[in-house]
Amino acid sequence: MAALDLTRRTIAVIPGTGNIGSRLAFQYAKAGLSVVVGSRDAAKAQKLAAQISKETQSSSVKGLTNAEAAASGDIIFWNPSGPLKDREELLKSLASHLVDKIIVDVTNVLYFFGESEWGRISSTLLNRDSLGVPARWTTAFKATIARFLREDLPDVNNPHTTFVAGDDPEAVATTIALVEIIPGFKGAKAGPLENSRIVELLGPRWLIELDKLNAGGKFSTYWKLGV
Repeated sequence: MAALDLTRRTIAVIPGTGNIGSRLAFQYAKAGLSVVVGSRDAAKAQKLAAQISKETQSSSVKGLTNAEAAASGDIIFWNPSGPLKDREELLKSLASHLVDKIIVDVTNVLYFFGESEWGRISSTLLNRDSLGVPARWTTAFKATIARFLREDLPDVNNPHTTFVAGDDPEAVATTIALVEIIPGFKGAKAGPLENSRIVELLGPRWLIELDKLNAGGKFSTYWKLGV
């Protein structure tokens, strides 16, 4: 894959003050990209942005409201928490700012669906359908435990693979490039966005249980899904 120039693109993490979002914002600021941290509370976003700026010595980190972040971002990392209904309502409120943008869904539903729905639907597909405007959705980091994005980065010689599903080739290539900016991470194509139904089953809760069964809960390479 040819290298993509991401230096002219602004990364918006919405919301960006949680466990996964704040670590992604840190990594992309550290890589020299322009980053916007979104939050319902602008002051909270500004405080985190200032902290990231200091830690990464970057002058390209801003804290804004979710709506402002959605408007200013070229690539959106979608990272809400809470019930699916609340996530969808937030998404709909931002719809006018998201037309035709790349939206990288990094959320994990933590099995909000009943067992009969596992593998039949995904939060990514529900969000895509509820948005109401065209956008280029992909998945990433859905099977990633937050601390592995900063405190315990994977070994670059034994990278953690994150599966990137999506229907738009440019969006998939861009997402993989953003995954691989972070040391110790590898992006792997996972086919069309419909495959997010399968990708979401590989959530942290299941991976932790798998690790307990096979490696005594030490977070060894069992959960890494290396390819």
